[in-house]
Formats: sequence, C-alpha cells, structure tokens
Amino acid sequence: MTTQEVMPTERIPSELVREDPSFADIVAQFIGGLADRLATMDAALAATDFDALRRAAHQLKGSGGGYGYPVLTQRAAELEKHAQARALDECNRTIAELRRVCGRVVVGTD
Repeated sequence: MTTQEVMPTERIPSELVREDPSFADIVAQFIGGLADRLATMDAALAATDFDALRRAAHQLKGSGGGYGYPVLTQRAAELEKHAQARALDECNRTIAELRRVCGRVVVGTD
C-alpha cells in the first residue's frame, strides 16, 4: 500500500521519524500546529481570499513532505491548485479531506 492509498481510518505515521526517530519531537510540534494551519485556511476560504488560501496550501505542501507526510503534500497541492483556479466548491471539498488526513497523522507507529 502506498502513502496515497492509505485506508480512511488508519493512522498515518511520519516517514521521517520512521527513518530517524530523533526527529520525533519536532514532528510532534508540526502536528501540534496543524489545527492553526487549518484555521488559517478556513478563515481565508470564509473571506474568499483565494490568494491567502493558496499561500497557506503551498506552505503545507512543502512542510508536509518535509516532516514525512507525503499525503499532506498531495492534498495541499490539490488545494493550492483549486485556490489558484478560485474553485470554491473544490476548495471546500479539499479542505474537508485535508482535515480528515490531519486528524490521522501521528508521530510514529507506536
């Protein structure tokens, strides 16, 4: 099973921590900040500020992969594309999916 084929309820551990457990604390901090990132995206979408939404999605696209969550990078890239296109319904759908994914990320496998 690839990262993009993760089951909808299964936890998603960091690939970075799997490779080097010494990154666990910094990955935990990243996870702790995901709610704020989602709130920023929600606020941008509520204000129909597609430029701010695109920037927030772009930032998560980069950091998601850097912290070992390529599935976050994939979803954030989708959101960035929809925000660029100013596609409101697709942005709403993608943020909802991103929220579900963020709720499943964990630091490690234990």
